[in-house]
Amino acid sequence: MRATFSLGRIAGVRVGVHWSVLVIFFLLALGLAQGRFPQVEPGHSAALYWVAALATSLIFFASLLAHELAHAIVARRNGVQVDDITLWLLGGVARMRSEASNPAAEVRIAGVGPLVSLLLGVVFGLCA
Repeated sequence: MRATFSLGRIAGVRVGVHWSVLVIFFLLALGLAQGRFPQVEPGHSAALYWVAALATSLIFFASLLAHELAHAIVARRNGVQVDDITLWLLGGVARMRSEASNPAAEVRIAGVGPLVSLLLGVVFGLCA
């Protein structure tokens, strides 16, 4: 999966976005602004629903990026070369050039992404 456009580098890792993210971003925002938000918080303006939906969509994709970035950073700390991260239709992917040197490093690399997602879920849940 190749990026359609680049977001630059974060922690020394190239970050790109595939065009399919724009489709998912729009569908998510549309569903929230015209469906879910008016159902759970009726009586507000359409503009407010759209602002909240766009912010929610941005936070969602920032969370995906944090998940993939965690994989990449831990991989680099364990001696694995990381080419880049690409966010795409079904989430994201961190492309690595080599394998982890031992099973413990592989577990750390594989486990840190879901751990970051869990921690973000707890933080977001406490904020709600």
